Amino acid sequence: MNTGTNVSSVVEAWLLLLCLLSSASVLAANEQDTDTINSTNTALDVNKAAEASDDEPFVPSPSILSNVGTAVDSARDRVSNRFSGFIDQVDNYLGDESPTEEPNASWARVRVDTVQQNEEGVDLKGTVKLRVVLPKSQRRFRLLLSTEDDDASATNSDASQRESISTNNEGDVSLALRFIRTARDNAFVNYDLGARIRDDKAQVFVRINAAYQHDWRWGFKNRLSNNLLYFSSSGYENRIRYDMRRPLFNRDRFYFRNAAEIGWREGFKGASIGETIGVYAELSPRKAIALEAITGYNTSLNDGNTDRFPGVEARIRFRHSVWRSWFFYEIWPTVSWSASNDFKQAFGGLIRLEVTFGNI
Repeated sequence: MNTGTNVSSVVEAWLLLLCLLSSASVLAANEQDTDTINSTNTALDVNKAAEASDDEPFVPSPSILSNVGTAVDSARDRVSNRFSGFIDQVDNYLGDESPTEEPNASWARVRVDTVQQNEEGVDLKGTVKLRVVLPKSQRRFRLLLSTEDDDASATNSDASQRESISTNNEGDVSLALRFIRTARDNAFVNYDLGARIRDDKAQVFVRINAAYQHDWRWGFKNRLSNNLLYFSSSGYENRIRYDMRRPLFNRDRFYFRNAAEIGWREGFKGASIGETIGVYAELSPRKAIALEAITGYNTSLNDGNTDRFPGVEARIRFRHSVWRSWFFYEIWPTVSWSASNDFKQAFGGLIRLEVTFGNI
């Protein structure tokens, strides 16, 4: 793929995102409920425009909304096809010559978050995560590229990104090759080798991931994992995570979850402990909601930490795929009692828009 094609794809992706940001509110207000079990790409249904009147507001006609939807779909399809085509070329170059019928399941996810931290100002941050699947090379390695924090972290997971978004301004970007050594039903071990911006430095890192999971009594499913990293300049970092979940009322789509993590880094005193407790429900294939509580504790004080107990936060997370199966929005209203605010009650929240390119 030449440079001009790369630039064109990137421009089209951002033009698509801007178009979605400007039109999503109008389109979402006119959609009917599409949340049935088999609904994936239900057509947008809008009310007919009322007769023109000086006292009546203008209502976009179905033809206008249809043209906008067609243009957006066309732009996204072009970006997705070029992205998938490029991944196929890489797979053919790096993989073996044996044919494969496995579909290209690679995708690129663009997120834009608007964050209200306590009663402070509003922050805006965009992240990109790329998942590359190379069927012909899958047994050898996987390619990982992300501007998001590591998914293995409890304190930086999707359940608590609002804090990391508002406090982490490093512009963390990582690119790695993952080599899978063992993968069984109840355990796995893999190794990552890559580069990452860490502590305002571009560093090479090595990571070893290991996890074990098993079913316990009373329907609990437990998962214990260890994530050990070594950075060329910052040194080592280790995180141990214990994840426990249990379905409620014999329904897999409604469950209780408790995730605890302890981590420490070279050059830092003591360890940091994070805890996330929540109840999660998948209301439909395109809609989910969660009620969570998050807290933590620092066994020692380091630079930037003034309290061992940072506080407690409770939130409601609502996620919905609207208009198209590849477009999501999330709303997180929160209430917190933090040490930085003398444990006074404070309200905040997050509004997220998400677009996925590729085969989903």
